Amino acid sequence: MKRKQLKYLTRLGLMFLLLTLLLSCSKDKHESSYFEPEESLKEADTLISNRKFEKAREILEDIKAKDASQKYATVARLRIADTYFEDGSYEEAAVEYESFLNIHNRHRYASYAQFKLAMSYFKRIKTVDVSYSWAKRALDEFERLLQAYPRNPYLEVTEDRIRTCRKLLADYELYVGKFYFKKKSYTAALLRLNNILKTYPDYDNESETLYYIGVSYNKLGQQDEAMTTLHALISKYPASKISNDAKKVLASIHKKQ
Repeated sequence: MKRKQLKYLTRLGLMFLLLTLLLSCSKDKHESSYFEPEESLKEADTLISNRKFEKAREILEDIKAKDASQKYATVARLRIADTYFEDGSYEEAAVEYESFLNIHNRHRYASYAQFKLAMSYFKRIKTVDVSYSWAKRALDEFERLLQAYPRNPYLEVTEDRIRTCRKLLADYELYVGKFYFKKKSYTAALLRLNNILKTYPDYDNESETLYYIGVSYNKLGQQDEAMTTLHALISKYPASKISNDAKKVLASIHKKQ
């Protein structure tokens, strides 16, 4: 009898131990699966502030995967783009901002994403001879910001960036026009230079543009067009040094006539 009781108690003890282990594992599993997206987002923000971008992205990706409400997952998607931007990885940032806008173009942070997308291209602008494509893309995105989100909070900065981009694009056209001029490809030079007057009428280096247009016409034997252009230059910028150069060209034309 005692042996049967001992076996029964042993079996009962083992069952109790097994049940305790199962309950413990279930509790551990429940605790490990507990997820606070808001706290995780704050942690990621702190990491970003400390420039620990890779670790921040890991947490943000986790939020995207686990937040069933999508409330924090949407913000996490945007903050991933921010980590690339803050780290100077503007190409990756542009991809992420554009991806966000493709899905959430009416989100309350959509104008922010559009502004940062434009800035991702603007930040890649370097010298005038190699940055035309970045300036053009930045200009397109800044103008899209004004069109899609006219009440955005970045108006003053955006308008300033648009002016900068337009000047860079005009500078590039002048750079190419002068290149053709030096190569004595005057017809090609005129195409680029006249495009400046048409596309960028507020260009701050219009006087030099007019000068090279006038001289190019003269080199091609089109004296009437040359004189008209050079007279316009002298009339509009009478005190400039380049107007004196224009007067010399005009004098040579009159001498030949």
